[in-house]
Amino acid sequence: MHSHHSHSGDYISHAHDPLEDMVQSYIDRGFEVLCLTEHMPRLDQSYLYPEEKEKGYGIKELSDDFNKYLVHAKKVQSKYSDKIKIIIGFEVEGIDKSHVDYSAEILKHPSVQMSVGSVHYVHGFPIDFSKELWKEAKAASKSGLSRSLYKDYFELVSNVIDLKPQVIGHFDLIRLCQPDDDFDDTTNKLTKDIRIKEDWPEVWDVIISAIKKAGNYGAMFELNSAAIRKGWDCPYPKSDLVQAIIEYGGGRFCLSDDAHSIDHIGLNYRKTLQYLSDNGVSKLYHLDVNDGEVVTVADDIKDIEASTFWN
Repeated sequence: MHSHHSHSGDYISHAHDPLEDMVQSYIDRGFEVLCLTEHMPRLDQSYLYPEEKEKGYGIKELSDDFNKYLVHAKKVQSKYSDKIKIIIGFEVEGIDKSHVDYSAEILKHPSVQMSVGSVHYVHGFPIDFSKELWKEAKAASKSGLSRSLYKDYFELVSNVIDLKPQVIGHFDLIRLCQPDDDFDDTTNKLTKDIRIKEDWPEVWDVIISAIKKAGNYGAMFELNSAAIRKGWDCPYPKSDLVQAIIEYGGGRFCLSDDAHSIDHIGLNYRKTLQYLSDNGVSKLYHLDVNDGEVVTVADDIKDIEASTFWN
């Protein structure tokens, strides 16, 4: 079993359990590959989360913690090498050009082996934190339209894909905090009823361009089971984008639990695997290490179903 996206309470203020406790729990639950992917430091005080402000954190503390993480991750990787393959990475924050450029510098660090390409902020507002902040991001988009917010979000994702992250993180995170009553004035539909391909073709074009770009270098799109514990009936991304990734991006999917505590490890993986089958996908992909080099490996879903994890 594998997870390509994880966090710990040692280095992320909204996570809970210590890094080594997390790793030991992954081992206990039968995981063979674990990617450590703490968030990269943000570059401006305005992007601090409330829990970071409560701790008295600033930009320096975020940077210091990230540097400590890279050192700790290397030690953990060696300590548990006979029990689990640990791949050291980080989660990109595709807030703007300066953050993307900074991510490119982090990728040069000798300890960094992979990255998860993600966007959490649009127009400076975190779009996965609350419905209120999602609305602020919408208001800051062209003409205050939801379709403009979606377009802006996926353009930022496309910028992150230029970094060639091995894993594309929670591709449609923009949908998470969207209010159920959000209305699209351009189509006279509730936004939740929008079919992007037909209703917002200019947004669909950006999405397909990003998917093709990722597919051209062999990126994997994570099936991130965290969406289910946050109230969805499926992982990220939803079925319309899964089908687009199959058609335009090579159909390479990997498993991620995006765990922020021990209780999240492998949570809802069975539902996620069934979701993949329901969408007509018979293979999963994962990162592995071969002679010290990180490689992408394909598995039949039947082999995944035989994992000791399910016991």
